[in-house]
Amino acid sequence: MDDRAWQKLYDNISTLPLNPTIVGFNVNLDRIITVTPALLGSAFFNLPVLSELRSRLLHSMQTCTAEEWFVTDPQLYQQFTRIFADSGHLVIGGQAGIAAVHLASMGISDVLCITHSVGPDTKKILENVGVHLLDLNGGRGHFSDTIHLVFEYAPGLVPVADGVTSRNNRFIASPAHTPESVLIPGDKMDAFSAGISQYARAFLSGYQYLQTDEEFDRAAEQCLLMKKNNDRMRVHVECVSVTDNKIINGFIQHILPVADSIGLNEHELVLLLHSLNLQNEEPGIFEILSPVQLVKGALEICKKSRLKRLHLHTFRYYVQVLRNEYANPEASLNALLFASRAVAQAAQGTHREISPAGISAIEEVDKIFGPQISPGIFRNNTHTIVMIPTIIAKDITKSSGLGDILSSSAFVSDQF
Repeated sequence: MDDRAWQKLYDNISTLPLNPTIVGFNVNLDRIITVTPALLGSAFFNLPVLSELRSRLLHSMQTCTAEEWFVTDPQLYQQFTRIFADSGHLVIGGQAGIAAVHLASMGISDVLCITHSVGPDTKKILENVGVHLLDLNGGRGHFSDTIHLVFEYAPGLVPVADGVTSRNNRFIASPAHTPESVLIPGDKMDAFSAGISQYARAFLSGYQYLQTDEEFDRAAEQCLLMKKNNDRMRVHVECVSVTDNKIINGFIQHILPVADSIGLNEHELVLLLHSLNLQNEEPGIFEILSPVQLVKGALEICKKSRLKRLHLHTFRYYVQVLRNEYANPEASLNALLFASRAVAQAAQGTHREISPAGISAIEEVDKIFGPQISPGIFRNNTHTIVMIPTIIAKDITKSSGLGDILSSSAFVSDQF
């Protein structure tokens, strides 16, 4: 299929039923700071106190990957927030916060955001767009807004590493959150269980803040509780690019077995493959897998974990893998197209085109997994693969949160 045929599919997206949705758990404010040559060359940005932040930002820019640094020293992070207090602008942040605001704006009448210790400005933003809040702290105490620093950068500011696609992306510096930000208190579990029966979807995140097997066990029990006595409920967990093996293994051993769906990018997929011993070598800093390798990797993760659904997003194309007994491939294709269009609109670019590299990637996959049973849809004896080329927005003014907008849109609109 050429770009005109894909454009026709994009132009004929069906109206989608949007499911009442729970989102949790990480909600904060993001201070969006645009990286410029003037910022990189400024005297204050070369201060010793910012040396590690600067080094990590440059690494993110060289690899064009969305990296996050969890700053474990509270005093150091407070210094960062003071230094950048007058920079950029504030928007809703956190995977759950971004998803909540976006889903409410899509017209979902019932979006319930489960959060912990939300600050007044964060609460106001969520409530103003119609998001309902379930405060894990029960409204006890007064909390200030948690602010993350998000450095957005455009291509061309620094040379990129060999093999890296130059693209807009961001680097995040954030304070280390406690495990309690992801865990429902024991005395709230019964009330929580009673209040979620009407929801059909749960988009969950924040598992990078868990450390021990006990904490991961509690988080897994929460997922099971959401599905108890509700056959319609599907639980989706969103990955992040953490490299701590203890956290990755906890996620694999405790969260994947109770989740129905996961969302991840190509770098996160590689990390999971290695942790699942599905690739022999240690992941390289700039490891690049071909479209066929990524699809094979996604299939292997689904087979080993027994997930119903996996959603992989790359810059050029999106892939969805579903177990055949849960697959509704035409609906999933429509949901991916719908989500891709939503992301292109959110990026606020000046021009849009269907990715030629994405179309080529589908042609590569067709040689191994084809023939396609219909455009972008492949099937073997266990799984269905749905694949589309992305809409590339040119000269975008926003990169932060696009992955969360994509994943949440595709998940709530999919009929698996």
